[in-house]
Amino acid sequence: MPLPLINDYKAAIANAKGRFATLDVRPHLDARCSPVFLAGNFAGVFKMVTGEGEHVAVKCFTREVSDLPRRYAAVAKFCRTAQCPYVVPLRFLPAEVFVTSSVAPHADYAVVTMPWVEGRGLGAVVQILCQRENAPALAGLTRAWSRLCLDLLQRGVAHGDLKHDNVLVGQDGALKLIDYDSMYLPELKGLASTMLGGVNFQHPRREVRHFDGTIDHFSMLVILLSLRALTFQPDLLKRHHNGENLVLTKSDFTRPDSSDLLRQWALSPDFHVRDWTEHLIKAAKAPMIRIAAMEALLKAAAKVEAVPAKPPTKRLLSFFS
Repeated sequence: MPLPLINDYKAAIANAKGRFATLDVRPHLDARCSPVFLAGNFAGVFKMVTGEGEHVAVKCFTREVSDLPRRYAAVAKFCRTAQCPYVVPLRFLPAEVFVTSSVAPHADYAVVTMPWVEGRGLGAVVQILCQRENAPALAGLTRAWSRLCLDLLQRGVAHGDLKHDNVLVGQDGALKLIDYDSMYLPELKGLASTMLGGVNFQHPRREVRHFDGTIDHFSMLVILLSLRALTFQPDLLKRHHNGENLVLTKSDFTRPDSSDLLRQWALSPDFHVRDWTEHLIKAAKAPMIRIAAMEALLKAAAKVEAVPAKPPTKRLLSFFS
C-alpha cells in the first residue's frame, strides 16, 4: 500500500488537533511557524510538544518497510529492557495519525515516538573538533565510539545504518544512536535488511540478504579509522568531507588500491592508522562483509591517546615456560 508523502504528514502535523488517536501533542514550530522536522529515505521525524511541555520525536513513514510491526515490537522491547546506554526508549503506534493524501488512502498511519534527544550529530562535532585541531577530544571521541561498538557486538545486535548522521553527541559527550529502521536483533533472524545504509560507510558487497550481528562491522571500522586519522590530520575533513561522509567515500571501498587516502594512511606514523587501514583494504576486497578481527580492533581503540601509537611489543616465548 502506498504511504503519504512527507508534505502530507507536514500538513497533518501542522493541524495536529484531532489527528492523533492517543497522543496529546502539538508541533514545535520554527521561525516561519512551520513544523520542525527532519526528512530521511523512509520517513520524516517531527519535533512535537506534549501536553506536559516535553519534546518528543514522532516518526512518520513515507516508504513501506516490510514486517514493520514485528521489527519495531522487537526494537521497542530491546530499548526498554536491555539497559543499553546508546539507545533511547520508543513506542510503535500502528494506527495513530490521520492523514489525507493525494497518493495514498485517507487513513490512520503508524508512527514511532521517542524522547527528542538533544545533541549534535557526530559529523558536526567532528567538524568543530577538526577546526579547533583538538586532538585530545578526537582521541576521546574515538574511545567513546569503540565502546559503543563493543557494546553492540557483545549483545549480538546491529544498528544496520551506522553513519555520522545517525549518531548524536550530547553535551556531556555521551553517544546515542538514532534511526532504528534497519536494526538487527536475534529475534528478527531470518528477515532481510530494510536498507543497505549510507554507501560511504558500507561494505561494497552488502546486500539485503545480509542481516545478522555482523552487518555493522565495516561501518564501525570506517568511522573508527576516520576518527583516528583526523586526530593527526584534521585538515583532511575540509578537503574530503562532502556532507554525506566523514572523509572516506564509496570509491575508496570499491577501488581501495587506487585510493589516495588509503595509500597515505598505510604510511602513517601512527600504528593504529596503518593497522586499521590494512584491515579496511582487506575487508573491502573480501567477498564477506564480516571482519573477523573487529572486536580486537575495537578493544585496541578503547585505549588510544592523542599521540602516534607504536606497534605493540611482541612477547618472546621462552623454551622453558
